[in-house]
Amino acid sequence: MTDTTIKQASFASSLLANRAAQLKAGAAPAAARDMIAFTYGLPAEESFPAKEIAEATAWVMQHQAASALQYNSPEPLSEFLIDYIRKEQGIELATQNLLVTAGSGQALSLVCRLLIDKGDYIVVEAPTFLGAVTTFRKAEAEIVEVPLDENGMDIDALDKTLTDLRTQGKSVKFIYTIPTFQNPTGVTMSLERRKHLLEVAERHQVLVLEDDAYHGLLFEGEVPPWLWTLDDKGIVLHCGTFSKTLAAGMRLGWLGGSADLVSRTAGLKDEGGTNPFAGYIAAKFAENGRLERHTNELSNLYRRKRDRMLSGLERYMPDGARWNIPHGGFFIWVELPEGLDTVKMLSKAVKSGVNYLPGTACFASGKGNNTLRLAFSFVKLDQIEQGMRILGEIIREEMESDA
Repeated sequence: MTDTTIKQASFASSLLANRAAQLKAGAAPAAARDMIAFTYGLPAEESFPAKEIAEATAWVMQHQAASALQYNSPEPLSEFLIDYIRKEQGIELATQNLLVTAGSGQALSLVCRLLIDKGDYIVVEAPTFLGAVTTFRKAEAEIVEVPLDENGMDIDALDKTLTDLRTQGKSVKFIYTIPTFQNPTGVTMSLERRKHLLEVAERHQVLVLEDDAYHGLLFEGEVPPWLWTLDDKGIVLHCGTFSKTLAAGMRLGWLGGSADLVSRTAGLKDEGGTNPFAGYIAAKFAENGRLERHTNELSNLYRRKRDRMLSGLERYMPDGARWNIPHGGFFIWVELPEGLDTVKMLSKAVKSGVNYLPGTACFASGKGNNTLRLAFSFVKLDQIEQGMRILGEIIREEMESDA
């Protein structure tokens, strides 16, 4: 049998529907290297601690090979996380409160499998993480947007949205939020709003799914406690990941929450368990404060890149363009004057050697034609100003052609 004998009709419709997104995601690192890529929220390749990971691997092979190479769960990583979260956030956890996953993406998928029936509703920020929207759509959920501003999700709007949906008899399964260094805007939700969000969610009896992919990548100031830390009702599920702070290729993350929800979610992991070998290596790497020291080094690297991008925006963007100043994370969100179309502009930018993510990709509703997300994480520091100059020229040309 050859590949040509397998007809498209043989494949699940969900696979065919998502094929373009899969191909794009798989090609992301290679495509990003071929141009000045402000598109992808990838960790900087120069940030990977290859030497230290090699040393941790050698230690594991010498001292823990029998466990790390066997069908197993990455118990050392679970133990590290329980201790780390206790020190970092003051949460006292048992092993039943934490599930190690293959990145936070798997955690999102598992939560959807646990909670979502076709037609159930999920409330998200507008804009939000494209990957989460894709996951929710695969689960056949209905997605409702709530706006955000410089302090995070508009909780009054959330309250009204939940009230309206309940009045209509709609089943809202959870609120999805990225409260710290939000993707794509870089906004951090204030402490006041975090408390208000939990109050509203508890009153409406709706769970909260907190995605904290950029934890630790702080450039200045302070970050409020996790929603999970503030939760005393057991309504928060918390997703974390090592993809941004250690190595994305290790595919390690976690899901935290009430013992009941986490244990039910663990029962859905039918692929044989999260890679124990990678988990043992990550745990060895992270011990004795090495993860925290490495994360601080990453923060310094990404702060320099953010500052270079902000300088380029100030220098090359036309009047009428607006952008945020993130205090951590990977992204800057840009709003251009009304009437400009960042999807239309993208082909010109790519021909000029610059790539970015049109803002429409970050809205479940597809709005935001005049917005774009700029990722400063992956691009080389010495490429940023040139990329901003090219992008500024293209935007000015578009404004002149529309005049």
